[in-house]
Amino acid sequence: MASNIKTLITFVACFLILSCDSDPEAEALAERWTKHDWSQNQPELYVDINNDGQKERALVGFGKRTLFIAVYLQDDVTKMDFVEIFINKASQQNAICGSKASLQLERQNYALVDQLDPSPEGFKSCANCEGLLLQGDRGCDPFHIYWDHKNQMLSWWRN
Repeated sequence: MASNIKTLITFVACFLILSCDSDPEAEALAERWTKHDWSQNQPELYVDINNDGQKERALVGFGKRTLFIAVYLQDDVTKMDFVEIFINKASQQNAICGSKASLQLERQNYALVDQLDPSPEGFKSCANCEGLLLQGDRGCDPFHIYWDHKNQMLSWWRN
């Protein structure tokens, strides 16, 4: 009987510890955009998007018609920037193909002259530059999310 009580107490304690493991950044975004699911951000993704030498956390939130990519520019949950992308609207340049997408780190050490002319406003290519790559689940051109150094905000380009 005593071992059953100890087992039960251990189980309850483990459950409480695991349930208290919150994600304040995702929770803050969920409060701002209540119709988007911010729970699919594990493992955490960090990127030095603005090339300031510090890694910023990037998250993606899925809604029915749009998704948001948010990047926290500082440790403060109020200091962030975002881009909004439509979901499954094949006729729009600012829409992913399909209803799901994956977000990953992308090195931005390439010149866009070969791909786009003119290059996107504020795009910076360097050996240490990082951005994000958003790929829809139906295989069309991905979104390249970068820091627009001219306007000091997130932006994107795609072929």
